[in-house]
Amino acid sequence: MGKDLNMAEKSLVRIVKFLLAFVLIFFILYPVNILSAQEEDCLSNFIYLPQIQQILRERKIIPGNQKGVYLTGYSMGLVEKREEIYQLIEQSELNSIVFNAKDDSGFIDYDTDVKLAEEIGAEKKYYDLDEILAEMDERGIYSIARVVVFKDSVLPKARPDLAIKNAWSGKPLYTEGTYWPDIYCEQVWDYNIEIVKELAEHGVDEIQFDYIRSPAKKDSAGIEYTYNTDGNTKTWAILSFLEKVRDETEQYNIKISADVFGWIFIADNDQGIGQKLEEIAPYLDYIYPMTYPSHYSPYFLGYEQPAQYPYEVVKYTLNKGMLRIKDSECIVIPWIQAFSLKVKYSEKDVLSQISAAEQLGIEGFLFWNAVNKYGMVERALEIRRNQNQ
Repeated sequence: MGKDLNMAEKSLVRIVKFLLAFVLIFFILYPVNILSAQEEDCLSNFIYLPQIQQILRERKIIPGNQKGVYLTGYSMGLVEKREEIYQLIEQSELNSIVFNAKDDSGFIDYDTDVKLAEEIGAEKKYYDLDEILAEMDERGIYSIARVVVFKDSVLPKARPDLAIKNAWSGKPLYTEGTYWPDIYCEQVWDYNIEIVKELAEHGVDEIQFDYIRSPAKKDSAGIEYTYNTDGNTKTWAILSFLEKVRDETEQYNIKISADVFGWIFIADNDQGIGQKLEEIAPYLDYIYPMTYPSHYSPYFLGYEQPAQYPYEVVKYTLNKGMLRIKDSECIVIPWIQAFSLKVKYSEKDVLSQISAAEQLGIEGFLFWNAVNKYGMVERALEIRRNQNQ
């Protein structure tokens, strides 16, 4: 009797091992990210292996399928606002949130431990980083931390030695409503990289750089880049920063992306700000052109008011850029204008921009509204859902 039980136990162990091996092979051959939500729930309830649970957490999206909204750090700190956006995501095709980690003023919006940020008074503590990441992980939401790099009033005011200078006064340059750290300064690069590494260590899925450029000031004679001792181009500075980001974050499981002007997809030069599409794309997993139709000059493509032609403007811009980097592994995902400027926008205008992207084979999109009001987006997504039923 005892021998029979022993054999039965060994058989059970073999069966369990076989099932575990089968499950592991299944997840390798049949990617988790194409499972339905119901199938994922069933599998996650049945399988208790920590490794499998980690895979489920990491594979929140198919690469290039980011569909999300932007939230300020202040909005992320409001429980009611987060719950509103979580509900929107749950009820729609959205799967991502872009949130301010380092904002347009240079403040760190979460509880940072980066020493220089603490020294210069850059910490805002709008939200607890671990808390919001845990909430997003629990809901399967892809987290994109927006890091504004070279538009930063806090650092130059606290450390004028690190600033771009006004050539006439020798003081930190003030333009476009802000001060700017020197894009050639490696100490400035390191400061931002420390923030990136901290975000990665806490489990953010993607770092999205914004204002990764020089000021767009036409009078270059009035600007002094103290740290450009070798006469390098602005493009060199941007590429050198991105190269160092890649070198210092290769041990982290994190994606690197950047926002660029829509015009960068059209112009074959760096527009005087250091962004040249073909040269920055190889350093990025994703690139997000800000193809807001309201931001184009009158008579672009022959339209007196380009904002009235969102489909045409967005499709032209994206197509031009995609052809230029067609051999790159960098994936294009557009920012969608979800606000009114010059022309009052409606759900139709939002859907026109999405349609323009999708007709070019682009699957993802992000919605920008500076004050984080997404009622128009919610209605537009409901229209899409009804059309697809």
